[in-house]
Amino acid sequence: DLEALRTLLFGSVGVWKQFVTASIPLGSFYGFMLVPFMVALISAVGAATITWRSRQPAWALLVIGGTWALTILLGVAQPFYSTVIAVGITVTGMGWAAWKTTARQAGGTGEWGTSAKRSQLIKAVSALGVAGLVISLTTAMFLPDLDREVLRRHTVPPLDTRAYASPLTAFRSLVGDQAEETLFTVEGWNRDHRLRLAVMDTFDGMVYNVGQGSPGSRYDRVGPDLGMADQTAPGSQSQEVRITVEQYSGVWVPSLSQNQSLAFTGDGASPLGQNLYYNPVSDALINPAGLFPGVTYQLTASVDTSRPTVETPLLQVNMVKPTWVPDKVNDLSLLWSGSDRSALRRVEGIIETLRMTGYFSHGTDGEVASKPGHSAYRIAELLAATDCMIGDDEQYAVAAALLLADAGIPVRVVMGFWVDADSQFNATTWEVTGADAHAWVEVPFEGYGWVAFDPTPNKDQVFETPDEQVKSKPRPQILQPPPLTNSTSYDANEVVQDPDPSEEDPDQRRPIDWAAIGRIVLSVGIPLVVIFGPMVVLTALKRSRRIRRARSSDLGQRLAWGWQEILDRAADFGLVAPVTATRVEVARALSAHSSDLEDLARLADANTFGSKAPNVAVVSEFWGLAMASATALARSFPRHRRWFARWSWTSLRRGPRSTLIIEE
Repeated sequence: DLEALRTLLFGSVGVWKQFVTASIPLGSFYGFMLVPFMVALISAVGAATITWRSRQPAWALLVIGGTWALTILLGVAQPFYSTVIAVGITVTGMGWAAWKTTARQAGGTGEWGTSAKRSQLIKAVSALGVAGLVISLTTAMFLPDLDREVLRRHTVPPLDTRAYASPLTAFRSLVGDQAEETLFTVEGWNRDHRLRLAVMDTFDGMVYNVGQGSPGSRYDRVGPDLGMADQTAPGSQSQEVRITVEQYSGVWVPSLSQNQSLAFTGDGASPLGQNLYYNPVSDALINPAGLFPGVTYQLTASVDTSRPTVETPLLQVNMVKPTWVPDKVNDLSLLWSGSDRSALRRVEGIIETLRMTGYFSHGTDGEVASKPGHSAYRIAELLAATDCMIGDDEQYAVAAALLLADAGIPVRVVMGFWVDADSQFNATTWEVTGADAHAWVEVPFEGYGWVAFDPTPNKDQVFETPDEQVKSKPRPQILQPPPLTNSTSYDANEVVQDPDPSEEDPDQRRPIDWAAIGRIVLSVGIPLVVIFGPMVVLTALKRSRRIRRARSSDLGQRLAWGWQEILDRAADFGLVAPVTATRVEVARALSAHSSDLEDLARLADANTFGSKAPNVAVVSEFWGLAMASATALARSFPRHRRWFARWSWTSLRRGPRSTLIIEE
């Protein structure tokens, strides 16, 4: 049909990259079979052409060998009967080449020629067979776990999860604005399990998000079986659920752990099924096409709810080290994790301390004030007073993750839903609302995988302000007169007169010399104003400009001003960026002074040019991170340079000459 013809013509160009970035098996993807079809077609045409037209038909084996090598590069690292296939191709190819050569020498009649030549052919094939048998045995003996280098291993997937906002930034919106809205309807649910939405492994000082530097950040395009059919762990409990999307809309797909298959049904099933990405390391799914109300899908998974023991060691996992971590985290991680050699005890020390000493609040009406967000500033504020920590899952999960990571324990943050006492759960049907949203942390243990821990205090553990006790105001002590003696008489009617001022000491009545004071003030003040006046004015102007930018009513402009503050700080150090340079180019040019500017520049671009306008929380957190980056940039210079930059007026000038070199 026309659709198949269009796929054949246009899909043959871009299908190659999709082929090596998708997860096997690939038969469920529309158009992916173009790759083996085209490889086989080109190989067959090339080998046949050489065989028919060349005087040396054995050259056709080079085409077959090249096709074999290309098939390996496009395949998977773990081969299937590689030795048997290699020996079979070699023996068959050499035997065919010997027969073809013998036939050509016989006059092109296709006959084998003389008995001597037939004998040579039999000997050659026999030698090849013996060599193949020896190779098979030695390979199986010395290379039992052959692992090949393939393109799939070195190809970065096309999906960049950094293009999507961290789900944690919408946590307060779920538990506040959508607390009573039904997001999903789940049928066949076990209330002891957790519905996972997203897994985050990277903290940049502003948000916890899915990064690009760990195995947990690679999302491969998958088909309905997710490529995980044989990944059921011993002792796991199989569960099959049916999820219908109600009021939820987003790219993150709710799922379980050890997911095995996912099949969309109903309207919109085809585009959603062709755009599903899965990460088996984090057990998370994402669909760039986005879920919408009415979507239904069948999910099969294997859930393991067993817990490790005190003797269970940690599973060694490479994680991205958090950046811009508050200083308080280091002190508390050492204190709360303790000196116990048991990994589980160290984890529980941090988790239970947060649970038992913290207080719960979403910051909604009727609750104790609790700021949203989970930036480094917000976590530092949470941990500043350990006797009155106030927050919800968002803050406590991130705080626990930073504390565990500082203690050298691999950890990640998970956001999802679970059934509690107030959930709308009936038998096996669960109407998931925004109030069911939670966040927790997971730590890997050998033999158990990633185990969930809940650092958030119970909802009934709220902070109560003690009533101020009214203290009685003591009366001042009055010095009593000495007792009267016989030699002293006291007349109550006697009037005591004040002393005559004229009889006082003349030195005590000397007038103030205001003229002398004025001369002293002028002689000292004028030089001080001349020397320090410009410094004070420049500092005041910069501070006023910073306050005006931070309070701009336009949120998008306010976020752009946050990046401009970094550029102004660099300009005061003599690093003036060209007006035509992009944020990322400027960040790379300033990387020697502040290493995290490129991520901050990309974050600013994503919020400035994104489809959605930034909210107040995102802009406030960006400003906090921008100020921290500006401070880090300043600290890269000597102290005397920082003093001169403080009073530099370069950033106040209109259009200063650029001095920063931007690499092409």
